[in-house]
Amino acid sequence: MRSANAVSPLLRSLSRPHGFEPLRVEGRLPESLRGTLFRAGPGLFERFGTRIPHAFEADGAVTAVRFDGRGAWGASRIVESAGYREEEQAGRFLYTSAASWFDRMRVTRRGLSKTTGNTSTFLWRDRLFALMESGLLQEMDPATLETLAATDLGVVSSAFSAHPHRVASLRTTFNFGVRYGQRMSIDVYALPDDGVPSKLGTVEAPWHSMVHDFMATERHLILFVGPVKLNLLRAMLGLGDVTQLFQWKPELGARLIVVPLDAIDSPRTFELDPFWTWHFANAFEDAEGPCVDLCRYPEFSLEEIGELESNGPLPLLTRVKLDLKSGKAHEATLCDIPCDFPQVHPRVHGARYGTLFAQTERRGQDRVIPGVTRIDLERGASSEWTPPAGHLPSEPVLVPRGEAQDDAFVLDLVYDSTTDHSYVAVLDGQHLDGGPLATVHFEQAIPVTFHGCFAAAGDEPA
Repeated sequence: MRSANAVSPLLRSLSRPHGFEPLRVEGRLPESLRGTLFRAGPGLFERFGTRIPHAFEADGAVTAVRFDGRGAWGASRIVESAGYREEEQAGRFLYTSAASWFDRMRVTRRGLSKTTGNTSTFLWRDRLFALMESGLLQEMDPATLETLAATDLGVVSSAFSAHPHRVASLRTTFNFGVRYGQRMSIDVYALPDDGVPSKLGTVEAPWHSMVHDFMATERHLILFVGPVKLNLLRAMLGLGDVTQLFQWKPELGARLIVVPLDAIDSPRTFELDPFWTWHFANAFEDAEGPCVDLCRYPEFSLEEIGELESNGPLPLLTRVKLDLKSGKAHEATLCDIPCDFPQVHPRVHGARYGTLFAQTERRGQDRVIPGVTRIDLERGASSEWTPPAGHLPSEPVLVPRGEAQDDAFVLDLVYDSTTDHSYVAVLDGQHLDGGPLATVHFEQAIPVTFHGCFAAAGDEPA
């Protein structure tokens, strides 16, 4: 991260936490847009007179915008987890690398951790959760955004990642959690739409790494272990922040671990050239085996997360076809538009698809040009909304209107650096280049958010 004198405006603490209040609307909101957008990200970058070293260590904030077809109401609150409240009572950091070494060792010996909820929001049945890279599910009240208790749903061993994926045809959401020990273990979970959550089993990783995202199809779970290695000794001794604990090791190559849903104990491992991915787009079953689409970076970096502009290598949408008979993997670039934070219509999660939406970034001669783009994989075509200069979009969230994969409203939380405030752009997925149908404005800047979800009216948690 940059020095305190050059902090990205997206890496500043939420200036005014608040409950739901009316938001200013420009343009005309679609009458059929009814429900609530939830987003999560780091919310507190300074506490007790100290700035945290990295966004991944920040206490989270959940931001929401509620639409009723006529107007919009917004809220943004800090995730006040049990660890956060313990620190407030102590008057100092206890859990992050900003804490003293003595306090870090004390909580480690007690087997304690803080569930910050700083990465994504997750809706399951009638409940809302804020999720992080490694921790339990932090439940939130969807009506007020007040923090409730963390939960393991009765099955989570110690961690539930920030990237659960639902397979529409199976009516089940899958996820994983990493446990570090003598070996790195990856626990996998199933949360059916109706029924009891379960732990499906555990997969052993080839080395201690960071596992951020995964993918699920109708027959397999696909886990990615990149050539990034955790210095376990430094982590156990509390030495350094997150950027000092993980190192890029390209000589290790990358691994895709394919776990059959009907044989969790019999995974297949595919070896690939070194690369890194933060996010998968989708996966589906082909005749030879799973096809996995991901945003491929040539290397790993934590340095520019949350910055307004990046100078590092850009990710390209890439398909990895896995042949279960030969054990070989084949990579192919699907699109030459650099993109990340991909989203597909919920109807085709875990199945063959042809359209996705993503946050894109092009580099002009004198500036970075961000956008929200619809990519048609079958025709090789795209449509894009390019916001005004100084406006930075985020991950698009889809609100389906019909069965067509592009028939959706696209909601995007945008930071306007020219006025230092944030707004939600409401876009027509079939006509992105027409610009927002409406924009819904907060009176302040919302810190960087990573991921979100939408609860349609009638499906919203009570």
